Amino acid sequence: MKERTSVKLTLAYDGTDFHGFARQPGLRTVQGELEKWLSEASERPVEVIGASRTDAGVHAGAQAVQFAADSLKVPPERLMAYARGTLPHDLTIRNWEVVPADFHVRFAARWKTYRYMLDLGQVPDVFVRRFATHVPQPLSEEAMREGASALHGTHDFTSFCAAKAEQTDKVRTIYRIHFFRQSDDLMAIDVTGNGFLYHMVRNIVGTLVEVGKGKIPPTALAPILEAHDRRAAGPTAPPQGLTLWHIEYHKDWLDDQ
Repeated sequence: MKERTSVKLTLAYDGTDFHGFARQPGLRTVQGELEKWLSEASERPVEVIGASRTDAGVHAGAQAVQFAADSLKVPPERLMAYARGTLPHDLTIRNWEVVPADFHVRFAARWKTYRYMLDLGQVPDVFVRRFATHVPQPLSEEAMREGASALHGTHDFTSFCAAKAEQTDKVRTIYRIHFFRQSDDLMAIDVTGNGFLYHMVRNIVGTLVEVGKGKIPPTALAPILEAHDRRAAGPTAPPQGLTLWHIEYHKDWLDDQ
């Protein structure tokens, strides 16, 4: 049997009251709250590595983190029970598993899916306002689908990357952009790819919303990509509509044999 030295947790959180995932001095973050909780449970410092650095206000349904198993004072199987009533109300652990010594929660990911929610009702729905962006104007879903098709495949996504992004390689692969309705007024847009640049999904959605409004023609998406210029694309969609929905891993990384 392979040596196991790390614990992988799958987290869900409401990002509204967090200043993003990554630890920041003096600010409430997901990583900071989780490390504080794990350190208190273990009575020793515990540091975690995250699969994705979600921004302030962005949510997660399946964020993945890992930490050294030997940093735990309590058995990992007791973490779920201990989490009930001790974790902050807007952060939960969905599951845990022991992973191989050479597993890396970020580099082992095959693909990620982000989901963006649009509230299209004339009056904003107060029950989804923390998780969806209100767009009261009618949108052409057909035009949005047509425009999105130009983004499928491997491209340089500089036009959809925030200017202050640290990544130098702007090439990413989009496997799928899927539109569906959760209700008459609630549209979901799932964007699945091998990785994402800073604000990339929010910039894609902001541009597609402009396409849906008729302000940008769907045929303009390919030239926007080819421009390699952030100014060519549409606005950045607000953070509250975005959720890190799923991360898929190679099965052999998580094989217990």
